[in-house]
Amino acid sequence: MSNASALRANSRYLLVLGATMALRERAIVAAVRSFPGPLVTMAPTAATRAGKFFDHVIRGVSSDPAGALEAVRGLEKETGAVPAAVVPFIDGVLVAGLTVAEHYGVPYLSRDAVVTSSINKNLMKDRLLAAGLPTPRYQQVDDVADVHEAIARFGLPCVIKPSAFGGSLGVRLIRAVTDAAEAYEYVRTIIDQTAATFTVKNRSIQVEEFCSLTDEVSVEVLNHRDRRAVLAVVDKSLGAEPYFAEIGHRVPSRHSDRADVRELALASCAAIGLDRGLAHVEIRLEDGRDPQIIEVGARTAGDGILDLVERALGISPYELHVRSYLDQLDEPVLPGSAAGVAAIATLKASPGRVTRVAAPTTVHPAVSSYEVFATPGHISAPVSANYLTREGYVECFWPEATADSVPPRAHLDIADQLAAQIFEVADEAADA
Repeated sequence: MSNASALRANSRYLLVLGATMALRERAIVAAVRSFPGPLVTMAPTAATRAGKFFDHVIRGVSSDPAGALEAVRGLEKETGAVPAAVVPFIDGVLVAGLTVAEHYGVPYLSRDAVVTSSINKNLMKDRLLAAGLPTPRYQQVDDVADVHEAIARFGLPCVIKPSAFGGSLGVRLIRAVTDAAEAYEYVRTIIDQTAATFTVKNRSIQVEEFCSLTDEVSVEVLNHRDRRAVLAVVDKSLGAEPYFAEIGHRVPSRHSDRADVRELALASCAAIGLDRGLAHVEIRLEDGRDPQIIEVGARTAGDGILDLVERALGISPYELHVRSYLDQLDEPVLPGSAAGVAAIATLKASPGRVTRVAAPTTVHPAVSSYEVFATPGHISAPVSANYLTREGYVECFWPEATADSVPPRAHLDIADQLAAQIFEVADEAADA
């Protein structure tokens, strides 16, 4: 929908960036709850679902700072309307949102917080290390020779990844010296293929120490000015090596009561200087060992994590995020006891060409919903490498259950059972 007349009648609107990505849609619900006026987003063409949900869609690229500001100023010239706030939901729009917010003088993350979060992992690491917080050391690499130098410095295994990007794009484990050249080319190819899509100018690559801690969680932290609070600790499941693809999440975490994990997440946000909205902090941990910070994102979590938090803990993190950017977060409602266990897992077809997508004959009673992305003809990769190599997802909920009463792999097993029923796959080699 394009409703210029509504914008002329309401001189201020809420500019929402990144909320139409899959599994972030409830951000729109939160925006409606929090702001009484028109909701506006940005998309490059009319070929977008955004028009169904917003009062107006600005034609522009939300990851391009100069272009985004030009597009917003164009709307102002047309209607006289200006943003009451700019609310970012993904890494890729952080700088563009900052550019628009600074121009119009509306509340936003500080520039320092934006540039030292996970959109520049070199600066993020520097800030964490300077604060004395436990995180793997890193080295920027510009060629394969640099990768070998980093391997000699950190030992094996180690991790190579882009200094920008998210969604596990380009993150890969190096276990042998002979893997260095292939791993470097893999990361460089991912950057070349996707940088233009996300208007990413930072094309640098880093190698970091491998963190041997066995478990991983994300900690969802609410920041507002100088106050911070942990909303949830979320169990994270990763796919097979050599990649670090996230294949499942669960709330509440088995580690929710670990004070050291919660305190480390809060300290990392303080070190980065996060002063508004939600942060997504990834931490590795293990019983009996000190946790380590992997990344700090100045953004809302993806993969439907915040939907799980809302279902299990009864609060809307998205709403708190929006209200923080509106500067309306005096006394936020924080979560109480969990009403059950909520989880999400990715659907993965067997390797090969998907020939049929069928309705499952049996669905586990814990399944609350599922969605299939793949269609016949889709080629399923042997291993999940990042968020682009999934065939769908399934959400589960166990009412009144506890983190200890639901097996840790329950949601992953349900996803495997469901995928086996949904996808018929032909072997590509056999077809040839």
